[in-house]
Amino acid sequence: RSLTTLLVLLAINMFILEPVIREEARIALLRDVFFSLLLLAGLLAMTRHKTVQIVFVLFVTVNLTVHWMRIAFNTKGLMVWDAFFSLLCMLALTVVVLEQVNRKGPVTGHRVRGAVAGYLLLGMSCAQAYLLIDALIPGSFQMSTADLQSGQAQFDAINYFSIVTLTTLGYGDITAIHPVARSVVMIEALLGQLYPAILIARLVSLSIGSRKNKE
Repeated sequence: RSLTTLLVLLAINMFILEPVIREEARIALLRDVFFSLLLLAGLLAMTRHKTVQIVFVLFVTVNLTVHWMRIAFNTKGLMVWDAFFSLLCMLALTVVVLEQVNRKGPVTGHRVRGAVAGYLLLGMSCAQAYLLIDALIPGSFQMSTADLQSGQAQFDAINYFSIVTLTTLGYGDITAIHPVARSVVMIEALLGQLYPAILIARLVSLSIGSRKNKE
């Protein structure tokens, strides 16, 4: 059930809070609250391995500390570290969720919703990678003037660009300029194509295996 909870939080954060916050800056902290809840919800979807639990709890604790310090002090150095630790947390959470989705057992609705959550987490992980690249190498992405008006607008634009790249739509309104950014874009585009095919094959295999075990 924690996988379903995680998917709900992801959907609210990406598809409801983003447009609302873009229009109403006074409630921008809602996103940060939901970001914290998102990371904490990831703890519920963890494996039972003690080492993984300790490492992930450490990542989440450090990330939340840096994230809220960045909001309080708003310095460039903290922005870089915030993007870095957010990327580590998102990658760790993606790996843990996919491990839960792909483990042996019957294919339930929670497992399918976890697979969707893993796909969204993959997009968010790449978005954090883009933010880190742009923080270290300013001007790595070409975007409209409106998207550069504030840090919030740029954050929204990068998230949008990541999802567009993951689904290989390629509208062309935002483009990667720096070679490092382009490399990550190519990797995300490939993952966006391979993920559904591999996942569907895996879920079908698990479903067939579960039925055979019942017989």
